[in-house]
Amino acid sequence: MKRGVIGALIGAAFAVSLASFGAAAQTIELKVSHYLPPNHQMHKNLEAWGEELSKRSNGRLKLAIFPAAQMGPMPRQYDLARTGVADIAFFLHGALPGRFPLTEISHLPYAFNRGEGAAAKALSTAEASGILTELSGKLAAEHEGTKPLYFIATPTLSLFFNKPAVRSPAGLRGLRMRHNGPIASAILEAWGATPAAVPPAELSDSLAKGTIAGMFFNYEAAKSFQMAESVKSVTQLDAAAGTFALVMNAEKYKSLPDDLRKLIDETTGPDAARKVGAIYDQAEDDGRKYLRAANVEILELTGPERAAFEELAKPITASFIARAEAKGAKAKQFYDELRAVVGSAK
Repeated sequence: MKRGVIGALIGAAFAVSLASFGAAAQTIELKVSHYLPPNHQMHKNLEAWGEELSKRSNGRLKLAIFPAAQMGPMPRQYDLARTGVADIAFFLHGALPGRFPLTEISHLPYAFNRGEGAAAKALSTAEASGILTELSGKLAAEHEGTKPLYFIATPTLSLFFNKPAVRSPAGLRGLRMRHNGPIASAILEAWGATPAAVPPAELSDSLAKGTIAGMFFNYEAAKSFQMAESVKSVTQLDAAAGTFALVMNAEKYKSLPDDLRKLIDETTGPDAARKVGAIYDQAEDDGRKYLRAANVEILELTGPERAAFEELAKPITASFIARAEAKGAKAKQFYDELRAVVGSAK
């Protein structure tokens, strides 16, 4: 009888061991959603990340990537991950105005610039993205339901036109210009333009038809969306950055085996943000060359000309910080900390 009991216990323990081994060996496929075209560097980076995860997990962790808004339109990307329709999503904060008041503080005019006027210099996307991801603990609460994996600050934005470039805010008066979020909209309005919301996929057609005169944009995006024929000029400003985030459904993250969760951690965070940001920097340089090859005029402003744009944008900073504080966000504290780190960046 004792032998029977012992045998039963050993058998049960062996069964539990096998079940645990089976769970550990199980292949897990994570659905990744984004709205960018398959030729975009972010899609290619996600593919490379998927290959790394598969290799390092011996095939146990794989990514199924759905580009070009296949799982839902651009404004829904964050909620796809939050609700678990997708396991991971890459999204633009500016597509959901007001939902991320503290994150939006990083969109304020010249937030990622050191100095002002002629002395101003924008941080690289790699530097800015690493800094923002290092500060992401302060932003986690407003990304409820997800685990932020890293943040990307876009290459700083300039003015792209279907007409000759402008040298002063007066040249923007009455022009209908596309923006990428509420702060960019406020900046354009301060400069005298009429802000317009236009999805990226419709921009080239809108410029060609004259529905809009231009847009607050960057070079890498102009190349990704093949805008050489519709863009005639650029006024180089480095005026502000938008932000993206790669986020994972919080429950899905918690459900992963410990070693796979650790693998996600090791391949994301500030170092990954800098790596991805460097890819954006290279793409920005390639985009500039792409437009120059199409004979697009790129206008570099003098110090006083830059200062004229900066001066008109300054009140926006105080206004948006006050608005975010009214919603309970510690906006002034976050802005001061961000600016201090930017100022000390090498």
